[in-house]
Amino acid sequence: MKRRRHNLDLLPLLDVFMVVLFVFATIQERQLGDTASATAELELELELIKEARAAEPAIGADEAARLREAAATSAAAEQAARAAQAQAQSAQAELHAAMDQLRAAAEDAAKNGTTAGSEVLRRQEILARLLDHFSVFEIEVDGEPGETGMINYCCYRTEPIEGAWRSCGQLPATTSDLQDWLADGGAGLIEALRRTRGGNALTIVRQNERATWRIGRKLEEQLRERFPDHKIYGEGVALHAMACPR
Repeated sequence: MKRRRHNLDLLPLLDVFMVVLFVFATIQERQLGDTASATAELELELELIKEARAAEPAIGADEAARLREAAATSAAAEQAARAAQAQAQSAQAELHAAMDQLRAAAEDAAKNGTTAGSEVLRRQEILARLLDHFSVFEIEVDGEPGETGMINYCCYRTEPIEGAWRSCGQLPATTSDLQDWLADGGAGLIEALRRTRGGNALTIVRQNERATWRIGRKLEEQLRERFPDHKIYGEGVALHAMACPR
């Protein structure tokens, strides 16, 4: 009983922890990109210096000495950039691990809840009747690091109780690209959202902490412009694992 109470007490703190972890993860992600870019630039500089050193017989002694000094400086800077990149990757991994622990605690608290079985059945019956008259859409965004930045996978389902999750491809991170993506149909998402029961529709948008910061909010805002009759809710960072198929 004490363990169950402890898990339930965690729930009010989860949103705060997730926002903090999310912000730090975003900062680390940007630092990771910056150090990766700096490393690439230093590698190019070193290559040019090596080519210049190969041509030392054709240049003066002073110029050759300057090139050797520049090569040593670039090598040290490259090593520092690689160390910073490794540190950023390690910090980001720790943040994601902490988030996974919080998510596990939330799921455990939900699993060990105190709601009576009879009450669960009543709620299920009410939900089933509501779904006879209202269309409910769920959209989730799952992030994964890629070679050129974060990849945001999109998925949706149109039947919350028994419906299967369907992929809507990769969700663009910038507003302009997102608008173009939606104008092109959003990989089937727009057509799916049009299929409502008499226009009565509710849409829920979620993302996880690995997806681009506030990309779910961007999608929510764009969908609200395109579907003014829908009740659209942005749920922010989800407490559960994403269901997006790759």
